[in-house]
Amino acid sequence: MLRKIVFTVFLLSYSMIFSQSQIKKVWGRVSDGASPISNVNIAVKGTDTGVQSSTDGTYEIYVDEGRTLVYSYVGMRTIEIIVEDITSVLNVTLYPNIEQLDEVVVTKKKKKTQKELLYEYESNKNLIKTAFGILDKDRVGYSLRIFEGDELNLAATDFIWALQGRLPGMIIAQSPEDPNTPDVYLSTMKQLLGQKVIYEVDGMVYRKAPNFILPTNIKRIAVLSTVAGASKYGTGSVGGVIVINTKTGNYTTREPGTNKPYDLARRRDNYFEKGSAVAISKMALPKYIEELSVVASEAEGIALYQELEKKYQTSPFFYLDMFSFFGEKWKDGEMQKTIGEEIQNKFATDPTVLKALAYLLEQQNQYEWASDLYKQIFAMRPHYAQSYLDLARSYENMGAVESAMVLYARYFDLVEKSLLDSSKTFAPIIKRDINSLFSRQGSLIGSTSVVQTEDEDFDGVRLLFEWNNSEAEFELQLVNPENQYYLWEHTMFSNAERIQEEKTNGFSSEDYLFYKPIQGNWTINVKYLGNKSLTPSYLKATIFYDFGTKNQRKEIKVFKLSTKNINQALFQIKNGSSTTTF
Repeated sequence: MLRKIVFTVFLLSYSMIFSQSQIKKVWGRVSDGASPISNVNIAVKGTDTGVQSSTDGTYEIYVDEGRTLVYSYVGMRTIEIIVEDITSVLNVTLYPNIEQLDEVVVTKKKKKTQKELLYEYESNKNLIKTAFGILDKDRVGYSLRIFEGDELNLAATDFIWALQGRLPGMIIAQSPEDPNTPDVYLSTMKQLLGQKVIYEVDGMVYRKAPNFILPTNIKRIAVLSTVAGASKYGTGSVGGVIVINTKTGNYTTREPGTNKPYDLARRRDNYFEKGSAVAISKMALPKYIEELSVVASEAEGIALYQELEKKYQTSPFFYLDMFSFFGEKWKDGEMQKTIGEEIQNKFATDPTVLKALAYLLEQQNQYEWASDLYKQIFAMRPHYAQSYLDLARSYENMGAVESAMVLYARYFDLVEKSLLDSSKTFAPIIKRDINSLFSRQGSLIGSTSVVQTEDEDFDGVRLLFEWNNSEAEFELQLVNPENQYYLWEHTMFSNAERIQEEKTNGFSSEDYLFYKPIQGNWTINVKYLGNKSLTPSYLKATIFYDFGTKNQRKEIKVFKLSTKNINQALFQIKNGSSTTTF
């Protein structure tokens, strides 16, 4: 019966792979992470369609599903985002294109990261901190003059007069708007054109001279006099930019536990600092969960839920929280079923919501219901590689081994026929599942033909992460028993090519292998950075013990990620045999 269902889904998938895409309205805000950016070009790649962001950074554009939106702005990295079936809100953060500027200058020196430059800041007088990152005078491809604060005329009444002696041609004129705030021009020509300088002080941009700054409080000052250097500050910067790093507004990186400057000659390793991660169970709860937590009985809880539903009925996350709450607090399967069916019906067209519910069901070993949801998602996303892995694994969970293998075979058949894209990143992940299934259940598979995979010489714990929203950005931290950590950055800033590959091929998973012997405890932390729509994302972690052997067993843990920019401790793998959730 299951095999028949699989082939029914395949027939549907072939018709949908080539189905006509829908036109979608996409809207949101573009910022630099702190302030909105106007006049950002948002274009549909490969077409003449495009818009610009308004003064508050907002935009709105109509685009076919499957197309790519390109966000570009002078001095910032260009970002490309593939529009999916559920895409509607895209709040995009653009980052300075400092690396591109570095390449303008031919140099034998290795390019340095922003973190490395930060460590050098105290000792390298050719560095200046800006709102767009640290600039290196030796590497930028434009004029950049930098002075130490003690090089200025410290007897001057304010920094403007203190700087005048260091900048030949600089003109200080009385402002017609405010006689107490002078206008500064970097040349006579700029004065004739009315092109005044603007100022950046410790990351804050000022249009008027910040003459409240005392010369004695200036640590370092820089002048960007050319269009190339000042362009990242947008319109109004044609007159140039004066960047000021004050002593009170800047910190110096110190040796841990000391007041000594950072020692660049000392060898470093990534050591996890105790207390730098907060247990996920300590994160703030939604208000409605707090209200439900204090009721005296389940009957009161159900009554309150029905009242709260009137207020939160449009939020899938309310229902998902209620599904978990009633299952955990009162072990009420009937109430869970009622809420779960409400989710499945009310949000039937949103695969990210259905997938989050499937995760929660798998965590509770409700594999049959989860499989029904994965079929529903498969019907909507037959061109997603993840759909094949999710559904095949759900069949395996129910014991339908041959149906799982048929689905794996169909995936590789479609890849071979170029009906699905091939992914170098996803292929090893799905092949590990096939290898494991063969090694454990080969006698039950029969004559099913599937791609021949390579044998991996692996014995230990496999840790598989999957997430429901392809826009989710996060940092995954794996801390070993010696307290050293590995950091995987799933962000547009650090890993844009990987995210583009995920969306092109339709997958959202990553795995890690821990080889035996596994002694001590591994801690898994995550820092959630958002998903461009101000909503939570769901992360599923599957821990396979004795992976690929007859003794293989697994645990599934699901985490709702909503609190941003905090390193959260998820769970700990103890000696490769059990886990503890924080």
